[in-house]
Amino acid sequence: MQLIKRRPFDPTGGCFLAQACYARLMPAAPSRLTPPSSPSRSTALKICLAFFLIAAAPIKTASADGTLPIWREIFARPPTGISQIPAPPDNPLTREKIRLGQTLFADTRLSGAGNRSCATCHDADRDYTDGRARAKPIDGKTRLANTPTLFNLAWAGRFFWDGRANSLEEQAPFPIEHPQEMAGSWGAILSRLSADRALDEQLRKAFPHNPEPTKANIVAALASFERSLVSPLTRFDEFVSGKTASLSRLEQQGFALFVGKAGCVSCHSGWRFTDDRLHRTGLSRQAMKTPTLRGLSSTAPFMHDGSRNSIREVIAHYAGLPQDDPTLSPNLIRPMQLSAYDTMALIAFIKSIDERSP
Repeated sequence: MQLIKRRPFDPTGGCFLAQACYARLMPAAPSRLTPPSSPSRSTALKICLAFFLIAAAPIKTASADGTLPIWREIFARPPTGISQIPAPPDNPLTREKIRLGQTLFADTRLSGAGNRSCATCHDADRDYTDGRARAKPIDGKTRLANTPTLFNLAWAGRFFWDGRANSLEEQAPFPIEHPQEMAGSWGAILSRLSADRALDEQLRKAFPHNPEPTKANIVAALASFERSLVSPLTRFDEFVSGKTASLSRLEQQGFALFVGKAGCVSCHSGWRFTDDRLHRTGLSRQAMKTPTLRGLSSTAPFMHDGSRNSIREVIAHYAGLPQDDPTLSPNLIRPMQLSAYDTMALIAFIKSIDERSP
């Protein structure tokens, strides 16, 4: 008897344009986490329809061109309570682990010289960045990358600019061990922490079945703290939830450009404003991860090398990319003809992503 092999579920219904939209807009499922349920065919086709409606439309507000309900669905913020934040089965999120991770995040004993911590570069007052073009190396010479924000990483699919880590548990040891970041040695770290009686109580609460200062427990606690960092609600979130007046007309026009002819949404998609994919953006031969636009007001300079000091400079960079450059990611090879007014509207919208309500 010949068995019939079932084809995998295709949420796009076979529509090639919907497949392109889906590939660009739907973030990759984080490894080690339970993959999110596949979006319905109607959702994927709504994305496709939205592109059709705004591709060649003149600048107007999203509500005026009829696509606003579709984009509200695409940019909707998920529930972000502690019990709703995704976490891997072998490191479930608990308040006790978050508290321990927060303590360790600021602990200089994790560094080789005892003078650096995770918080040295990821300053909470700067939305977990450092305000530098590039992170400051120990030797003062090595060229490190720009320090990215830590917001909303629980939903991320890959980590670091080059995407080398697939989970926060994989990410956490890298900066601790890096010779130009913290230059920590696990033997010395564990020895220092083992002598700290005050840390014992936190360890017992966080890891009741194995309350030891092991590398695995330290990494799990740091990952839990980072996983708990969620960007605050902003005017854009209110706009998406149905309060259209939360954005000005200029900002709404900027949103229409963002999802329309400017093409920003092809990489900066979803409520986190990132597709978690690697793209070649004309700054280096290596493809880099799309950064989130959350926390943007505190995280300049921008780009992986910190080479752009303002949103206007970033827009100018993409608008000036050569259209015949084969090294660019395909979705960046498109004319981006923005007027001075277009640029002003686009900047106004991008700033609104990060602005809280008065």
